[in-house]
Parts: sequence; structure tokens; C-alpha cells
Amino acid sequence: MTQLEPPVSPTARSPLQAVADAVARHYKEQFGRGPQRCRAHFAGRDAILVVLDGTMSPAERRLTDLGEGERVRGARSALQRAVQGDLVAAVQEVAGRPVQHAVSGIDVEHDVATELFTLDPPAGSADGPLSASAPAG
Repeated sequence: MTQLEPPVSPTARSPLQAVADAVARHYKEQFGRGPQRCRAHFAGRDAILVVLDGTMSPAERRLTDLGEGERVRGARSALQRAVQGDLVAAVQEVAGRPVQHAVSGIDVEHDVATELFTLDPPAGSADGPLSASAPAG
């Protein structure tokens, strides 16, 4: 069972590659630097996890090396919040499903960023957005 619509032609990109490309393009446009590596994975039927390696600028790496990693993390988080709507719109367009939630993170020590997107269930699905969940509490 695929979570996103399959490519319309054999030469089209896979849906996950299209999501990874959209997120990498967003990073390049918004932060001035695209990732060295970007991959997208399904995290269940209604979630996509994107892992980006090598997104930090030389100045951000230098600050981290000087013990200012929390400042870098805080600045990145603020920047990501400011442009999150653009990223969500890009993922929705590529995924063909509305994004319910988007969560960004960065490990400044290892220069790894993550983007997690939870999606609305596919059209016609009776299940909730996260079909198997543990009770709260």
C-alpha cells in the first residue's frame, strides 16, 4: 500500500523523492544553503520524516565549535518557524495531501536537521490521521 500517489509515468520521480527535493529546495531558498544529503521516509501511513545532512553554514559550524550550539539551534528554530508555512505548502503540493502538523529539529553537533510532517488521511479513508496510537495519559 502506498501512502502517496504513485508517479504518473515511469520517468517521474517517486513521491518520497519529490518530497525530499521540495524540502531541500526550501532549505536552499530560505537558508542560503541546501543540504549535502536529503532523504524522505514514510513514518507510518500518515507521516513523512525528512532527514537532511549538512545544512549548517560555515558560520553556524564555527559558533557550534565555540560552544554556542544553543544559540545556533535557537536561531535556526526561529528562522524555521518564520518560513514554515512555505515548507508546508510545498510538501502538501507534492504529497497531494494536507499537512496537519509540521515539526522541525536540528542536531547542531552532528549537522543533521529533521522535518516531520503528519498528513491528513487519504481521501475516502475512515481512519484518523494517526491510525494506531497509544492512549494518552
